[in-house]
Amino acid sequence: MTKVLFEAVQDQLLELIADERLRAGDALPPEGELAVRLGVSRGSLREATRSLQSMGVLEARAGKGLFVQAFSLHPVIRMLPYRAIASGAELKELLELRAALERGLIDRVAAELTDDKLAELDAIVDEMDALERAGRAFPEQDRRFHRALYVVVGNRLVLDVLDTFWELSTRMRRELPPLRYDDLAERHRAIVRALRGDGDPVRAMDEHFTDIQARVTEMTSGEDAS
Repeated sequence: MTKVLFEAVQDQLLELIADERLRAGDALPPEGELAVRLGVSRGSLREATRSLQSMGVLEARAGKGLFVQAFSLHPVIRMLPYRAIASGAELKELLELRAALERGLIDRVAAELTDDKLAELDAIVDEMDALERAGRAFPEQDRRFHRALYVVVGNRLVLDVLDTFWELSTRMRRELPPLRYDDLAERHRAIVRALRGDGDPVRAMDEHFTDIQARVTEMTSGEDAS
């Protein structure tokens, strides 16, 4: 099958999903019916649907057929090259973008937080503190903390975007010197205090990201000089 035909069948499938107003979880017609409707062979159709599955548009369910998949950025992450993004400058730019998102939503987070959620954040920071005292890094606790904050917004795409940022920054850090974690637990505890009313949440988040940017600059100073 030529690339032109391959792309044409994909386009037809996307148009069908839009025209039929299919939503996440809706089933596509059976393969035979779909091939007839699109005027293509089953082989061409299978190639196109496999591609759309890898892109996160469709999902195959054993014995049930093809279904429209909920929008997600995770397939985009899988397709990104590993080494092409591994530079300190790009990590700083990624942090700026993530900081803008988190700062912009933190007031809404403050309005939605419950006592149970604040207790969960306290527990995560306690884990950070224990690991910090043991001289260990805590990237997983860091990720859990920020995810726990923004889950209260109730916007799945926000979490998807944050997960994308985390995955990209994790890949970048594999190619860079280790980040300093000393005093980082206290930065997170300051955010929780501000969310409880002892300070300004936006300022606390801003100070956190300013500190992180400084740590990344320190971490990548050797790269910049090379």
